[in-house]
Amino acid sequence: MIRLRLAALAVLAATLVATAAIAAPGPMTAIDLLELQRVSGPRVSPDGRLVLYTLGRADWKADEVIEDIWRVGIDGAAPRRMIEGPASAAEWAPDGRSFAFVAKRGGDTRKQIYVSPIDGGEPRRVGSRRTTPMDLRWSPDGGELYFLADVPETKASREARKGRLEPFEAPGQRRALWRMSVADGKVRRVVSGDFDVEAYDLSGEGRTILYRRAPSKLNDDNPRAELWLKASGGPDRRLTDNDYQERNPRLSPDGRSLLFIANAEGGRYATVNPNLFVMSLADGSLREIGAGEPWEIEAAEWAADARSVYVSATTGVRRELFAFDLDGRAPRPLARGDHSAEDMTLSEDGRTLVFLLASATAPAEVYRLDPRRPRPVAVTRVHAGLADRFLLPRQEAIRWTAADGQALEGLVTYPVGWTPGRRYPLIVQTHGGPRSSDVFNIFAYSRFNPLLATQGFMTLSVNYRGGTGYGDAFLQGMNGDYFRHADKDVLSGVDDLIERGLVDPDRLGAMGWSAGGHITNRLITVTDRFKAVASGAGVVDWPSMYLTSDTRWQRMEWFETPPYGTTARRDLYTDNSPLAALDKVRTPVLILAGEDDERVPASQSIMLYRALKDLNVETELYLAPGEPHNFRKLRHRLFQIDVQMDWFTRRVTGADYRPIRAPGDEVDDEGPEDPS
Repeated sequence: MIRLRLAALAVLAATLVATAAIAAPGPMTAIDLLELQRVSGPRVSPDGRLVLYTLGRADWKADEVIEDIWRVGIDGAAPRRMIEGPASAAEWAPDGRSFAFVAKRGGDTRKQIYVSPIDGGEPRRVGSRRTTPMDLRWSPDGGELYFLADVPETKASREARKGRLEPFEAPGQRRALWRMSVADGKVRRVVSGDFDVEAYDLSGEGRTILYRRAPSKLNDDNPRAELWLKASGGPDRRLTDNDYQERNPRLSPDGRSLLFIANAEGGRYATVNPNLFVMSLADGSLREIGAGEPWEIEAAEWAADARSVYVSATTGVRRELFAFDLDGRAPRPLARGDHSAEDMTLSEDGRTLVFLLASATAPAEVYRLDPRRPRPVAVTRVHAGLADRFLLPRQEAIRWTAADGQALEGLVTYPVGWTPGRRYPLIVQTHGGPRSSDVFNIFAYSRFNPLLATQGFMTLSVNYRGGTGYGDAFLQGMNGDYFRHADKDVLSGVDDLIERGLVDPDRLGAMGWSAGGHITNRLITVTDRFKAVASGAGVVDWPSMYLTSDTRWQRMEWFETPPYGTTARRDLYTDNSPLAALDKVRTPVLILAGEDDERVPASQSIMLYRALKDLNVETELYLAPGEPHNFRKLRHRLFQIDVQMDWFTRRVTGADYRPIRAPGDEVDDEGPEDPS
């Protein structure tokens, strides 16, 4: 009997050990990172009891992220998938009994508008559109749905265009504002003309429409976009006439004012952090709310009483929520901390503010708070237990001072198993924009910090001058000379970590995408400290970049003039173009870009590659077929991670990296393969 008991105890002990071993967190792979579900688009119900949100999941068969629509109680209870995607744009009906969304279902040849009961009944298609609807809004009585969509092309127009060349950047199909009957699907235009409607908002009683229209969909026409008001019983009224774009336009609940966000100062466009403005509809008077704050205002929503505005603001390495009272008092904090808080939605009574909150310990989840007694509470728990599954690195903010005395800030992500006193290899990461800021987050697939940390790398993200969230003078650090400070700021952060004894100066790498790619291309011309770099969609020649990119007008600030004409500042363009100094490069360079990128055309990456090859510099170039500025296909994202991980581990640390193939693909032990 004793032997039996001892045997049973031994079996139990072995079982517990095995269970513990199975449950122990392991390293995150590229597949794990890409398969993290992504929460987005929260919408609180009018009564504040439920939340709709979209949940993105990796579908390797479709080679894309598919978004489903989910419902959850405001207390986090009973999460339920309502619509299997692809689906988007979920919007509550005023009575809270149903919601509208956009999807391509059944026999649809293109995306259509559907309405689904909230109790889970079968969705019903409303009408049939020949162009894709977007930005849905319900009329206050719930009888109609407003939306934006291109004006369908007529059959005669299509026939006339066959075989005919169109002028480059011709306006094409105009985007209009439409109204559709929920009962029978009948549609009529609300606002249309020889312009494009870009955004709109409805008043609480439904009799007034605020909309923004622009000469075309081209990015360079953004400054020419203006706000208009459509009220029943009268002609449309133009509200603004300026040289900047009014973003996030919102009518106040009392119908007396509107708000918007703009890069403006003194009534004109300026290189300043986006500011919040409120306009009186009675006399058109305009005032800035929260003037003097150094933050970047990302989004804004009216409080229910129209006496204050809730904003999401980038405050350096954090994105936080505040309440700005219209009486001019100092902003009240709603959600502060080492996180990124954004995408707000408010219940009808104004007592429940729902938003997304992400941090260095978890991807975005839905949170809620009462603005009167703000204390953020989690609603969804999609990523609960993530730290029990994976070995996750620690991320913290650091500050240092550049050689010229400028205070700088960044984020350090420590290697898994970090030991004080040891020096680690470093990958320095630079953000895009450049008018943006790195905020707390380790789960971006484009940064793959958990994978780098597992391989023993420390990473540093530097918020360099020219970025947002640190005041207007900081943002203007690129004006008149793009690389006056940016590359030096990045290198000063590297030096700071070396001085702290955290980093091995002989094992350094660098990476960046878009503006981060610009800086990476610059770094290899001013230093050979890096053992390897990865340049993503980066510029090498500013004159050709200026004239081939889909956006130009803001870039003139960096170079004072366009690159053409007798008064052009060619010296600034040349001095800031890495192309002019590529003969100094000794660093192995990996280059990645989207073949169909309009923001930073692939020709920039091809020029860089061919020049380096001619100069006998070790380099590789991968162009992702059919991809725009940021990759969309899962396998292209996987390759993007794998090839950079392989590049850095082999050249910076001399280690091997074993890629994991996409589910369903053949295993290849010879390293990453070009997905084209």
